[in-house]
Parts: sequence; structure tokens; C-alpha cells
Amino acid sequence: MAKRTYLDPHQMGADNIGDAARLFLLGVRITRADNRGKSTKRLENRADRIQQDAIDRWNAKYGDDEQD
Repeated sequence: MAKRTYLDPHQMGADNIGDAARLFLLGVRITRADNRGKSTKRLENRADRIQQDAIDRWNAKYGDDEQD
């Protein structure tokens, strides 16, 4: 069984503090852009990329034992 931390990307979207902060700030920017009627696609793609990179790093380190 792999060690699970509070920064499990399968649950939190990030595997380190830097990525968690980036995702939080991107979420704020997405909300602000949406409230102003601006496009959020670029920011959402960036957040998705950060999350996918975190999952890939996690799976490389601990194995891919959580198949959805």
C-alpha cells in the first residue's frame, strides 16, 4: 500500500505545496474571469495540466493503484 498524504493528487489535485498554491490561485482567477464574462478556457486547461502532471508524478513514484 502506498503512503498517502494530504497532498494526494487523486483527492486534492496536487502533490506538493507549490502546485496546490498554483491551483488555488488559478481557481481564484477562473472565478474572477467568469464573473466578468471573460473566457476561462485557457486557465482551466492550465489547471488541468498541473493536476495531470501531479497525478503522473504520483503514479511514477507510488504506482497506479487507484484506477477510476
